[in-house]
Amino acid sequence: MTKEMKETVRHYLLLRGVSTFGMAIFSAVYVTFLMAKGLNLLQVNLVNFVFFTTLFIFEIPTGAFADIFGRKLSFVLSCGLWSLSMLVYGMSHSFWGFALAEAIGAVGSTFASGAFQAWLIDRLKHQGFTGSFQKIFAREQQVKGVVAIGSAIIGAFLAGWKIESPWFFGFAVMGTAGCLAFFYMREEDEFVHKKFSFTDGIKAMTKIVTVSARYGASNTAVRFILIVSVIQFFAVQAPNMQWQPFFGQFLPDKTSFGFVYASMSAAMIIGSILAPRFLKTVKDEKMAISLSQMVIGTGICLTTMFHRLAPALGIFLVHEVARGLFVPLKDAYLNDNIPSDKRATLISFDSISHHVGGMIGLLASGAMAQYLSIPVAWMVSGLVLIGSTLALLKNGHKT
Repeated sequence: MTKEMKETVRHYLLLRGVSTFGMAIFSAVYVTFLMAKGLNLLQVNLVNFVFFTTLFIFEIPTGAFADIFGRKLSFVLSCGLWSLSMLVYGMSHSFWGFALAEAIGAVGSTFASGAFQAWLIDRLKHQGFTGSFQKIFAREQQVKGVVAIGSAIIGAFLAGWKIESPWFFGFAVMGTAGCLAFFYMREEDEFVHKKFSFTDGIKAMTKIVTVSARYGASNTAVRFILIVSVIQFFAVQAPNMQWQPFFGQFLPDKTSFGFVYASMSAAMIIGSILAPRFLKTVKDEKMAISLSQMVIGTGICLTTMFHRLAPALGIFLVHEVARGLFVPLKDAYLNDNIPSDKRATLISFDSISHHVGGMIGLLASGAMAQYLSIPVAWMVSGLVLIGSTLALLKNGHKT
């Protein structure tokens, strides 16, 4: 790798690190902040529902923007929109203010989705790079993991001083990320501008849905993954959105949330590391995925049955390890069972299935938590995941 290529990779990792730091700063106190501002559990989920819905709507238009005006401008705009989102969040005191902030942040996410990695790949290829990108992306994940943990702890300390502080700090960090991207990202003659066509965008989405539906109907492996993804993203919204109020009853202050979040992130990293060994032990990809799903569901159910921090958090972290296992297992199984010419289309549909499952899960778990209780929401979510996984396995054996 030449000096110029190494500089490109350094700038990429720097920008990824700074932007991750800015976006993770509020992760340990997100729900606590919204509830402190007067929102109930259902309203908290509805705010996040706005984020998922906006992601779904703007994915194609912002992808077209990156193809027309460049990946650099797209990423700079992403940082700017995230910065604005955090400023609006910090200054808001109502559901609609927070919903607006979520929508702005979601549009910012779609501007960066795909564009940032595409910039790296195009830039390095333009500089003559012919090696594998796997090591670079592995380093990227390591940077994101370490930075996110540190950022969450710092954000929790800031929230202990003043609950709005993480958002104002994130506003400054994301603005800085945008400035750094403007100066460090180079996009010269390697980028070829494309013409905008809204019609082509709609056709692309229609093709994704049509091809995926047809292939999923005829391929049991793909159908299994798509159904599993929808169900899991439905089930995990309860713990995703309610772990702070649940564990808050055991914790002395807001600062402690940072360390809980750090332990959750570490557990997921451990799960992803163990995935290859777990698969080697089980020797069957579908069974390995199903076992991880059942551990996730069981962990969600059992966590709420304990009324002390140590056993509750211990079980919850086992569930996080299983979630870390699931992602690489699912990705490997999906890619092993789809042809190259349909790979991008089916992976896109897998992402859409996450949004759909997440949106339904946010509405259902939020309503259950608000009108029944958090333990009920978690128990139902966990049982749905366990029961559906067993049903899918039984159906698979019949076929």
